[in-house]
Amino acid sequence: MSASAADLRRRFAGACLIAGPAAMAAAMALKTPGGDARALLAEVAADPGRFRLAVLLQLIASVVMLPGLAGLPRLFPGRGAVLGHLGLGLLGLNILGNLGDAASGTALGALAAGGVTDQDVAAANGVAAEPAFAVVQIMVLAGMLGFVLLPAALLRSRTVHWAVPALILATLVSFFLPVTEGLGGVLLTSALGTVGVRFLRPAPADAESVLV
Repeated sequence: MSASAADLRRRFAGACLIAGPAAMAAAMALKTPGGDARALLAEVAADPGRFRLAVLLQLIASVVMLPGLAGLPRLFPGRGAVLGHLGLGLLGLNILGNLGDAASGTALGALAAGGVTDQDVAAANGVAAEPAFAVVQIMVLAGMLGFVLLPAALLRSRTVHWAVPALILATLVSFFLPVTEGLGGVLLTSALGTVGVRFLRPAPADAESVLV
């Protein structure tokens, strides 16, 4: 691969690492709090525009973040390569699960349109009971392990400031605290966005293609 092509790929990954997490943070901030089917549908019906925007942002973020993650292996030129690739694979699984979650959100929005009835609640419970929905949830939960392995790999490789893996770990912790999900989105945006800004900068002329 030519130097110009490698540089273009690095910059594209950098842009995705900034835009993708930022869109996900916005989606998480707008997201309707969890609850039983009736309460969730009522929340969606109360502000359908907000819910549709959150779902759209989640879809966009998931699609944009994947090529961003694909650019991160350059941070593991030696040490931490195995952990790094495992972590990225699991994070990719988590993002694919988010795509599925956004798709189910689209169905939820359609059910809540025009008010919430017992039939709508039964349909929503039916969607949640589908095997495909269970697979999506497993992908999201299993992918959370990537929030542990990737920071471990980054600390081992020593190619980024320690604050980057610390922020990724803090993102995972925030998911289990009684705080808005938007906080986790901001933490992840800070971590991956820092790497994204670094990728957007011109690489030193004497640097190896994997070290930028």
